[in-house]
Amino acid sequence: MPVMDPDDAATRARQRDLVRRGYDTISLAYRGDDGQAAAPSAEDTARYAGWAAELAGLLRPGAAVVDLGCGAGIPATRDLAGHGLRVIGVDFSAVQLRRARRLVPAARLIQADMTALQLRPASADAVVSFYALIHVPLADQQALFPRIRGWLRPGGYFLAIVGAGRCTETGRYHGADMFWDHADTDTYLRWFQAARLMPLWHRYIPEGTSGHTLVLARAS
Repeated sequence: MPVMDPDDAATRARQRDLVRRGYDTISLAYRGDDGQAAAPSAEDTARYAGWAAELAGLLRPGAAVVDLGCGAGIPATRDLAGHGLRVIGVDFSAVQLRRARRLVPAARLIQADMTALQLRPASADAVVSFYALIHVPLADQQALFPRIRGWLRPGGYFLAIVGAGRCTETGRYHGADMFWDHADTDTYLRWFQAARLMPLWHRYIPEGTSGHTLVLARAS
C-alpha cells in the first residue's frame, strides 16, 4: 500500500510536532489524574488493566518493559508497574511527562520522540504502545518496527494498538489540532513479520462505531 514519501522528513516532523503540541494542550482533558478518559467508562479502564495483566503473565518478575507514548502514565504505565515490572515510559509531551512523574513515581521516564529514541540493543523484555503509534506518520511507523525488534531480547514481546483500517486525518480533538495515520491490520501484520516481530494473535478492539487492532508479537 502507498505510504508517505519517506524522504519528506520535514512534513513528517511537522505532523509529529502537531501531536506533541496537541497533547501538551489537552493532557487533562484527555485523561484525568484518576486515569479516567474524557468520556469515562469502566470498560476503558478495565481494558488497560486486562492488557497489562495479560502481558505480565508472560514475563518474569522485574522484567523490563518500555511503554512508547506513555502519556501521563495512567493507566498503562501504572498498571504495568503494579505487576512488579520495571517500566520505562517514553513520551515527547513535556506536560504529559510532568504528570507521569507525579502519578507513577516507580517508573523511569524519558522525554523523547519515539521515532528518534535510542535504547540499548536487547535491553527490553517487552515493548508496549497503546493508542500512540496511530499518531505517528506511516513511514516513521514502518521504520520504527525493526528498531523495536532491536531493543527486545530474543523471545521478547511487543503489544500494541494499531489501525484496523487505513486512515490519515488531521482534525480537532478535545479542542486541539491532532494528526492520525494508520494502516489496515493486514499491512501491520506484514510489517511486523518483516521486522522479525512474529504476530501471535490480533484482536479487534471496538470503540463506538469504529475500532482499532491489538496485536501481540514475539521477537524471533
